Amino acid sequence: MTTNAFIFSWDCEGIEAIIPISEYEHVDMENTLRILKEQQIKVNPLDGIIQRLIFRATYNPQRHYEIYAVDCDESLDYEFWKKQWAEYPQETAELIRERGHKILSDRRDTKKVLIT
Repeated sequence: MTTNAFIFSWDCEGIEAIIPISEYEHVDMENTLRILKEQQIKVNPLDGIIQRLIFRATYNPQRHYEIYAVDCDESLDYEFWKKQWAEYPQETAELIRERGHKILSDRRDTKKVLIT
């Protein structure tokens, strides 16, 4: 179980969303119990959040969106990430790519070889 997780969404112009998601984890756990008890499941708000982020990325391909989920240490709160993205955007993006879980990446391939 995560205690401090976030979803980050950014594009070629910078960070667009920093969304704390740990508060939604209990919904899936409760739904598992509801399924076993043959009860009606509840909609997890996180599903809609992720859908909207992917929808935005899909309809704006020119912006090369990236969406990642990251489970963090307790000390890395929303304010930390907001400051981190403001001061070190490139380094933060690279760290998230390295340590996060990719949900979507329409990142431009910077190493394309052109045949002439």
